[in-house]
Amino acid sequence: METMTELTPRDDIKKKVSEILKRVDRLIRAGELDQAIREIIQAKEVDPKNVYIFAYEERLTFLKDEHEKHIQEEQTRKAAEEAARKRDEEARRLADEELERLRQEELHRQEELRKQQEVRKHEPKQPEVKQPEVKKPQIKPKEAPAVESALSLEDLERELREAEAELRRKEEEAKRQAATKTIQSDRLVKYKNELLKAWEDGTLTPFEETQLVEFQTKFGITPEEHARLTKEAQLESYLQAFRESWSSGSITPERASELNDLRTRFQITSEESDRLEAEILWEVRSETPPTTLAIIDDDTKFLKVVSETLRDAKYSVRSFSTSDDAFKYLKDNKPDLIISDINLETSTMGGFSFYEKVRELDHLHNIPFIFLSGLTDEVLIRTGKELGVDDYVTKPFSDETLLATIRGKLKRFRKLSQITEKNK
Repeated sequence: METMTELTPRDDIKKKVSEILKRVDRLIRAGELDQAIREIIQAKEVDPKNVYIFAYEERLTFLKDEHEKHIQEEQTRKAAEEAARKRDEEARRLADEELERLRQEELHRQEELRKQQEVRKHEPKQPEVKQPEVKKPQIKPKEAPAVESALSLEDLERELREAEAELRRKEEEAKRQAATKTIQSDRLVKYKNELLKAWEDGTLTPFEETQLVEFQTKFGITPEEHARLTKEAQLESYLQAFRESWSSGSITPERASELNDLRTRFQITSEESDRLEAEILWEVRSETPPTTLAIIDDDTKFLKVVSETLRDAKYSVRSFSTSDDAFKYLKDNKPDLIISDINLETSTMGGFSFYEKVRELDHLHNIPFIFLSGLTDEVLIRTGKELGVDDYVTKPFSDETLLATIRGKLKRFRKLSQITEKNK
């Protein structure tokens, strides 16, 4: 007969926290962030040092900020729409008032003319002086002014219509000019992107040169535009390559002579290299050492994209396509955080085995470790958590989610390190 294992106090705490975090996860999915935050506070009271609680707390903080940001943007948009609506209504009201004023003035003039005509009807008739040889045509006093007044109102309305038509014409012209500028800008941006792809690894191959000629024709790029955009692409690609080499440790300011190959690859002139390298070397010397991340994934395209995202976020990145290469590096180096895929098919060590080997290294015993995977199997997730992995991010994920998770793990690790130092 099997005996039931009694729960220890620590197991009981873990169980309580697990139940709370399940509720938190449901609340997050339902969008009830305030209630989820209250649950997190309760969980921290149960187990103040539980790393998963702090992971959820960081996630909630991020989601709450995004929610409030969305609300603020929506309020700003509505306020702008309301202000525009009021401006339009005010403009229409003023135009209507002006038109009504002009119409009233016209009616007033016509009324005055009518009164004058009535007065003339009751005036005593003057004896007519007959002039048989010259007969002047009789013009009724009320006809000419009345026609003149009616024409004046018609002219006013015609001018208003013409003014409105002119305004619409100018608006359409402005839209056409804006559209033309956008098209011009789009074609330059597209061609610049193709140049950046071609110059990403340095000197162009014959195939890349042929492709660029085709793109130049396709986008209608002039020789002047081609020369300017090519130089921009060379400089930007050179700077990116320099920063990647610097962050990986392959070059240093003390070994600046080794930059000659880099300059040659990207066809950078001596004047350009002197200016750019002086700025870069001063920048990297004056900066505090960047936070170093080690990332392992056998999908090289995915690895490259994520590494660039992390470098853009000002992290120093060491990337590896196998856990074997990563472990060689980790035996003698201490990054601030490790990110690894679980399913490493091209390595002798899978994700879980790699994690356990890393934890056996004394200098990496407490370093934050995050698993990445395209899998959604709850058994794998649970296995990673039971091993003690700090967090688990499922592909596909947004850059913001990954960066928020990394910041949360680093922040938590630094807090714990400070507490440990104080208690020594």
